[in-house]
Amino acid sequence: MIHPIIRFDGVSKTYQRTFSDERVEALRCISFEVEPGEVCAFLGPNGAGKTTSIGILMGFLYADEGEASVLGYEPGDIRAKSRIGFLPENFAFYKHLTGPELLRFHLALAGINARGGEGRIGQLAKQVGLHGYEDLKVGKYSRGMVQRLGLAQALLAEPELLVLDEPTSGLDPAGRKEVLDLLNGLKAQGKTVFLSSHILPEVEQICDRVVIIDRGLLLRTGKLSDMLADAGQVEIVASGAGPELAMLLEPRPVEIETTPAGFRVVAGGALKREIAELLWNAGYDVVSINPLRSSLEDLFLKTVARRGRPS
Repeated sequence: MIHPIIRFDGVSKTYQRTFSDERVEALRCISFEVEPGEVCAFLGPNGAGKTTSIGILMGFLYADEGEASVLGYEPGDIRAKSRIGFLPENFAFYKHLTGPELLRFHLALAGINARGGEGRIGQLAKQVGLHGYEDLKVGKYSRGMVQRLGLAQALLAEPELLVLDEPTSGLDPAGRKEVLDLLNGLKAQGKTVFLSSHILPEVEQICDRVVIIDRGLLLRTGKLSDMLADAGQVEIVASGAGPELAMLLEPRPVEIETTPAGFRVVAGGALKREIAELLWNAGYDVVSINPLRSSLEDLFLKTVARRGRPS
């Protein structure tokens, strides 16, 4: 039996404000799983509870209720930690060290012989685009270079699970593409990746599973392919004369737009045949029916909008 790499089962976390009786529910009964070899996008607006969830996953925080496990162990168990590569959103490295010196330090923290890891350090420098900067102090690095060094640190011990919080932050478009290619390569190797990012079109290119939370509540989770298929819509283009369209198609959830040659109706895929027949029988000419592929960004915005998040 294959066990999930990450499992949250009814996890809740409440914070007590300092010098106040006010309590803030950061997470409320969150449940999801990530299977081995999946790239899972962990999404939510600012303040959704992502940082708290990652803190619990990494063993930095404790859940008030529910259970969580990572690689089959309780979060924070050293047997799990030794197999996880972690890149937080906000991190700081020793500025007086060079990149290789910093990676040697992290090798020692991981219990790996630094001499035996020299080849690994050189390989990672090339992999993340830092080759040629071996003598430069970290304090002289650009924001993007620091991000690349963070990725190298997360990959250093060849972990089974990567937990990445905004891994492309601070990178230019070329750098972001390099990171996506790197993650695709790790996915091909069977690594499991759990990542949080606000750049949804890029996330969509690599992720298998999506978890969406907002204000501490799980809104949706599942395979991305299934979610986009469920959200799939069609465009029905028609022309001709007939009864008032809005009245004809009421109360079906559709969007109607006038075009120079007639009009277009956007509706859920399950309604395409019914609407096409209604239009045809009412005297309109149905010119075409085309699928409209939904995107992760569309899915995310619609999911959060249904929750009623204030603007």
